[in-house]
Parts: sequence; structure tokens; C-alpha cells
Amino acid sequence: MRKYYYLKPNIQYAFTSFYTMLTAIEIIAFGLVLYVVEGLNLHHSYDILLYIRFSIVLLVVLIFTGFNFWYGMRLSHRIVGPMIQILRVLEGASKGEYKSRIQLRSHDYLHEIGDELNVLLEKLEEQNGKQKKSTTQKSDIEK
Repeated sequence: MRKYYYLKPNIQYAFTSFYTMLTAIEIIAFGLVLYVVEGLNLHHSYDILLYIRFSIVLLVVLIFTGFNFWYGMRLSHRIVGPMIQILRVLEGASKGEYKSRIQLRSHDYLHEIGDELNVLLEKLEEQNGKQKKSTTQKSDIEK
């Protein structure tokens, strides 16, 4: 049995390609910083040079870590935000409130799920409206 690792290629390729490119860029930038730092010809003692080089490398690592954290949060927001909205609409639908719709931003993921749930909610709202109408007509006839 063959396993498919890319179940949603448009989402998964975006994540994997971005983080692969980001890692490559960070390695190249880190290498360039090391090359420049090693090329510094400062007239100080070995201990001070070692401290300066370590400080610069640590600063670069902290900057890259901060950027990775920020971008990871941004990407996760594009998934978690729609999930929260979908859950809210589904909770309302389970209580019989079919008027609310899922509205996702253009850069969010999970558009397919949101669109299908909106179609389902429209159908449920139509059925609910027909049931209420037929119930109202029956009660009017009985009076």
C-alpha cells in the first residue's frame, strides 16, 4: 500500500518550500557573517576577538530565530483562524442557527472546507425555512 505524504499539495508545498528556502538563506547568511567576522582585522587580544565573534554569531542566531518564530506564528494563524471560525459556525448550526456564514481572508487556508460548509448551511437554512413554512400552514389550517 502506497502512502501519500502530500494530501493537500498546495498547502504542504507552500510550507515545505518556504521553510527549505528559509533554511538555505539562513545558512548562507550565517556563513557570510562568519566569513566577514573571521576577516575582521581588529588589533585586540584573542579573548576580545573571540567575544566579539561569538556576540555577532549569537546576534545573527537570535535574529533568525525571531524571524522564524514570527513567520511560524503568521502561518499558523492562517490555519488556526479559519478553524476557530469554522468551529463557531458549526456550534451555531448545531443549535439551529443556520444564517451565519464562514468568511475567510484571501490569504487564509481551508477555503475549500469553508465554502462547502457555507453551501451546507444554505441548504439547511432552506430546509429549515420550508419546515417552518409548512408547520405554519398546518397550524393555520387547524385553526
